[in-house]
This record gives sequence, structure tokens and C-alpha cells, in this order.
Amino acid sequence: MALYALWFELSWGWNYARAPLETRVRFDPSRVTPSAAALLRTRAMSQMNALAAAAHARAELPLDVEALRAAWLPAVQRAGDAWAPNVGAPKPTIADPFMLATGTSGFINPLTLNVAMASDLLWFERPFDLAHEWSHDAAYAREDEANYLAILTCLRSGDPAVQYSGWFELFLYLPQRRRYAHREFVPLVWRDFAALRIRNERHINVMLAHWSWRTYNAYLKSNRIASGVANYDEVTRLMLGVPLDAQQLPLAR
Repeated sequence: MALYALWFELSWGWNYARAPLETRVRFDPSRVTPSAAALLRTRAMSQMNALAAAAHARAELPLDVEALRAAWLPAVQRAGDAWAPNVGAPKPTIADPFMLATGTSGFINPLTLNVAMASDLLWFERPFDLAHEWSHDAAYAREDEANYLAILTCLRSGDPAVQYSGWFELFLYLPQRRRYAHREFVPLVWRDFAALRIRNERHINVMLAHWSWRTYNAYLKSNRIASGVANYDEVTRLMLGVPLDAQQLPLAR
């Protein structure tokens, strides 16, 4: 066990000590306000509605992994990487039943750096989730930073299905209102919300998922992420505080 802990720390764990992304790009904390978050939520909703038809028309097409990487790499490099991480399509994993039961969308193997993704991911989740795991591969260990780079990747894409994935996931991470009127989303978006709920009800074991996420929460806190699993939601802070250029890339410091 001690050898495993030492191997993990040397091969991956030190990435948690990396300087936060906001120290490597331009970051303005005064932009992070409840009103700005509400405006971004409204924009995300508008984009989801506008993209829904074109995205659904491409739902059955395979994800273009190379095109996704082409959108991802400049964002990763602008955020601080001076190298080009070698990433590719996800690999199958024997851990898939556990992933389905716990609601785990993906992970990377810190030994091989291969990405594994849950087999029950919906088409509009896959682009974001793959870019998220790639960002871990590129040594962005924090979940908010991996989320941030995944969102930028999707928004930079020319594929409406990939763009939809980014706006959809961003919306889910933003602070939510208690209720939404039916008219606020087009029927295709409501259908996707329902598909998420049905998938989760069908596959997730509540007790196992609670144990798994509680364990991961403790793991993150032990690795300098004080907010634990709430760190996923802290992508909102980055989306609001980091200005972007015309290419949807963070401005350099």
C-alpha cells in the first residue's frame, strides 16, 4: 500500500500542487458576481435553444476526436502548457459497471494516461466529458480547471453538437433557479433533461454512489482541494472571471 501511495504521488498527485489556472491567465475577481452568473445562465439557455435542432441532427454521427482535439489543444496551451499532450479516443474498461452504478462519467488511468468513459453517456455529454478527461491528462488535476477547459473546447468547436455539449454542461454547473417555465427551453432541450433523469434513475445505485462520491470528496480534500467535490461547480468562477478573446481562448497575463 505504501508503494502504491508513493507511485501515485510521483506519477500524478503532485499535479494538485500546480499553480491555479487564474495565476497563469488574466483573472478579474470583480467579474464574479451573482448578476454576472445570472446573465451567463441566460446566455447558456439561449445558446442551448438555438443549437438544439442542429445538434440533434448530428446526434447519431460519431464524435470527431481529431476535430475535438484541435479545439482543445490551443485552450490547454493558452492556460499554461508549453507542450502538446498526446490524447486520443477513450478506451474500454472493466470498471464500467461501477461507473454506471456511481454516476462516474469518466476517469484517466494515472499509469497509462488512457481515458475511460462510462458506456451510458448520452451523445451530448461525450464531447465535454472527453475534453474534461483530456485536461486531466494534460496535468490539470483540479476539477474546476478540467471543466473550464472542456467548456472552452466545446464552445470553440465548429460542430453544433459539440457546442451544444459545452453550453449544456455549463448550464448545469451554473447557479440554478428553483423553477423554469416550460417556454424557456425548446422541446428538444427538455427531452435531453428527461434523458439524463431516466438514465440516472435506471443505473445509479444511490448507496454506492453516495459512498463513492464521499470517498472522492475526502481524496480531493487530502490533495489540497479544500472544497472537495464542490470544486466541480467552481468552474463558474473561472468562466466569469477570465476574459476570452475572439477565439474563445483565455487572455494571457
